[in-house]
Amino acid sequence: MRMKNSVKIFLLWLTSIIAYGASTLFFPHRDTPMAALFNVFVQGLLFLICVFIVRKEPNRTNKFIFFNFLLLYGLSFVSLLYDFVGRAFLKGVPYISHFFGQYLTIAYAVLQAIAIIYLVIDLLFRDFRVYQKYIGTAIIVLFFGGYLFHQYLLNPLYLYSTENIKQWKTLDHYASQYQSEKGDLPSIATVSTNVTLQAWSDGVPVADLYPDANMRRIQELYPYLESENYLVLLWQPLYLDMIYMDVLFVGFILLYFGYQYKKDPPQGAYIDKIMFLLLLTSSMDILHNWGFIKSVEWGSMTQLFAIGQYITVFAEVMLVAFFALRLKFISSVQGEFYELELAANPRQVSRWRDWVDNMVLSHFFNLKVFNGRLFQGPSTKEDLGKATIKG
Repeated sequence: MRMKNSVKIFLLWLTSIIAYGASTLFFPHRDTPMAALFNVFVQGLLFLICVFIVRKEPNRTNKFIFFNFLLLYGLSFVSLLYDFVGRAFLKGVPYISHFFGQYLTIAYAVLQAIAIIYLVIDLLFRDFRVYQKYIGTAIIVLFFGGYLFHQYLLNPLYLYSTENIKQWKTLDHYASQYQSEKGDLPSIATVSTNVTLQAWSDGVPVADLYPDANMRRIQELYPYLESENYLVLLWQPLYLDMIYMDVLFVGFILLYFGYQYKKDPPQGAYIDKIMFLLLLTSSMDILHNWGFIKSVEWGSMTQLFAIGQYITVFAEVMLVAFFALRLKFISSVQGEFYELELAANPRQVSRWRDWVDNMVLSHFFNLKVFNGRLFQGPSTKEDLGKATIKG
């Protein structure tokens, strides 16, 4: 008796969680907020579902769509390794945790860009060959990704060379000496009297600040002298770049829905629902990253981050549901028939209407008014052969 796909996926997912949990018992590691762990575990589940979708996908074109998502969510297992980097292995490598976290964040952004932009190009230019779609995707990703992230590739310690961090180091050096002598942090007035900050460009000081500007900068940077607050200041540039990438994702997803509304091309089942949830997660990431940038205290920032992670986890659980529905659909005889017809005769196939479409239509719209191609689709599985072939 063959084991169901759902059982295989669950067992593999459970095995990965148990393996991670066992590793934390035997190896030194950094503590990760529970919300962040949930996020990574859900992404691991998405990865496993994508593996099965790619294997089962009857439409060759759609294989590449989900292969891109497979690569994206495969990073979740690399994320689990981050907890052990610098603690259980590579302990003697300077800045290794910083490098690992920095480039992992960039990798997430780049692979998500590939997954979303390729899907949009596939919708807009359905007749293009796969390699042409990837070339178009690569050009867009390299342009935006190169513009935003090139400095991290040219200088792995770029975040330590920003003006904010250079000025903070000057303040921290003076504050540390003062605290060792007096037993407390100096006041802002004391610091401004004894410290003159410099303006920096490309990691090089260019000029001293005027007294008024010097006072303002000291007031802005003073809260970051306490505890680990400087980490917020350190990571601000990268999280700002992530906001720009998320804005790019939102723009392309809106282009996807705009084109779908205007032209209504037939598309694989549940892909539009997946795109909607990606719109939600990208929008939430913008809010999370903006909150990170505007935070001052590292402790409060991590609390806000944890709350935001739970919202993201909810959206990702919904993604799991629709990826699973996609797998179930293409594994069925009816679903395989629909997807093969969609690949062979896309202009002769009406749009698949799933249970979500039916629920929205029945509760919010008049079915007679919206009885067009946009909402065509079989009402039952038995009607699939009649409803999906026009003419």
